[in-house]
Amino acid sequence: MYLDGRKLHYFITVADLGSLGRAAEVLHVAQPALSRQIRLLEEQVGVALMERTARGMALTPAGRAYYQSARQLLDQAQAASATATLVARGHVGRLRLGISEIYAWHPDVLRTLQMYRRESPGVTFMIEAMLSGAVTGRVLDGHLDLALATTGPLPADGPLVSAPWLVDEYRLAVHVESPLSRHPPRRLADLNGEDFVLFRRDQSSYLHDLMIHHFHQRGFSPHVVQEGTTHYTVLGLIAAGLGCSILPASAGQRLPPGVRLVRVPDLQLNVPVHLVWRRDSHTPVIARFAELLSAREAEPRAD
Repeated sequence: MYLDGRKLHYFITVADLGSLGRAAEVLHVAQPALSRQIRLLEEQVGVALMERTARGMALTPAGRAYYQSARQLLDQAQAASATATLVARGHVGRLRLGISEIYAWHPDVLRTLQMYRRESPGVTFMIEAMLSGAVTGRVLDGHLDLALATTGPLPADGPLVSAPWLVDEYRLAVHVESPLSRHPPRRLADLNGEDFVLFRRDQSSYLHDLMIHHFHQRGFSPHVVQEGTTHYTVLGLIAAGLGCSILPASAGQRLPPGVRLVRVPDLQLNVPVHLVWRRDSHTPVIARFAELLSAREAEPRAD
């Protein structure tokens, strides 16, 4: 049976007010037209829903039963409309975010998560921490909605699209008791022969190759003695005194005890980090997160 929402609304208003005249005033409908709509609803249902009394309009026993169901239907319709509006504005939903651990502590990300949660408590977040190549793959296969990643140029007609977030400057990460901490090198080439810690290439091939190319341009061939899967596993190995590495300056937001970042004058590796998502799933939640993240204020870089 087709249900006319307008007739239900008219019926409930008449029942609540107990008067066709008062209901017609509230609904801004002529009383004869309102009376006709109630008769049409009764014909559709097949039973009398209202009867005239000395005090106005009263529900029949069938009308009282119909009223409860009609009220629930209208309440559900209103709730559905409200939910749809919230979803369309990015206020309800779920965001599965992939990110390197060092950016999980970045002030921009913390501020964005806090603001989003405050304005939209109906949005929940699930965060996975891994390097750029891994999180980009997780977005591509649909396990994540959005990633903060270093990807390099994306094909114009490919399944992934991106928007710029920040450009991170890279620094030398050393143990505080290392001679490199007391006497930082002037050139990358001065690190030849030093024990070096690097993340595995399969975790972010683009970033790995970008770094190695930059090293070779400056006469540095890293002596890799330890490997990690993320920036923080690399930092952990440095904190254990097992070598040095090159890491984003953003890692300075939360360094393990015993590790410091130092500048090397000819280390001029500035790497863009982008928001990355699937072209076919640019949801309102993704759009709102990107909007809040891009509205950041400039933050001082860590030394």
